[in-house]
Amino acid sequence: MEKELVAVCPRCKEKLMATKLECDNCELELNGDFPLSKFDYLTNDELEFVECFLKQQGNFKAVQNEKGMSYPAAKKKLADILGKLQLISNIHNEERELSGPIIKDMPVKDTDSLVVRKIKDKLNAAEGRATITLFNGDGCDIRFNENGKGLLSPKIPPANQLIWEAFDAAVEVVINNGGKAKKGNAQSGARLGSEKLMLNSVEGYIAHKVQGVQEGETAFGPGFVICAILDWAEICNNERGYLSVRASFLSELDKE
Repeated sequence: MEKELVAVCPRCKEKLMATKLECDNCELELNGDFPLSKFDYLTNDELEFVECFLKQQGNFKAVQNEKGMSYPAAKKKLADILGKLQLISNIHNEERELSGPIIKDMPVKDTDSLVVRKIKDKLNAAEGRATITLFNGDGCDIRFNENGKGLLSPKIPPANQLIWEAFDAAVEVVINNGGKAKKGNAQSGARLGSEKLMLNSVEGYIAHKVQGVQEGETAFGPGFVICAILDWAEICNNERGYLSVRASFLSELDKE
């Protein structure tokens, strides 16, 4: 069975380089430094998307239909791939510096849930702006939305994705699942209710309860940032494929 090329070091995340090439036919061996192409650093999933995009001659509607993806998910996928291939600026349109004032102190309301209070308290302590770490190790800037309804991040350009209700919903579904829930994968273009985006997954639950997405529909996936923020705020543990609630948070919740 053909294996996927490992192009990035699993330990330090730096790009790997081939140092030996062999011919299966005549057993010739070549030793040296052989840099991989830009495309070798794409995942199989990303390469399949590129093949689909080329086959459909750039027709986004056809790409959406073939891959079962929403338009925002397909656009983001393409932007991520173009960034990896260095065909657009490393700072994608969706990752440009946020404009507008930085709210250094967001009032904590009596009606705020414990989840919202903890996020507000930590971000207030950072004077309204922080860089959190995503599960893949990338940095992600967050700040208060000046409308007071949630947070903003250049990683999540669509509006009303990082609202407070989304964070409450994420923690709610984790607790309802016994303290640990699958994250779900809305970015894959999966439809709500499928194995990749179950209703009781973090992204599936947020999409349905907060965004009003119905079963069989695709959804935008802000979960990778939401999970990282909940970990940063010491509410949950952001694990591979799962989000779990911290015992310390449950103890605080029990005292409410």
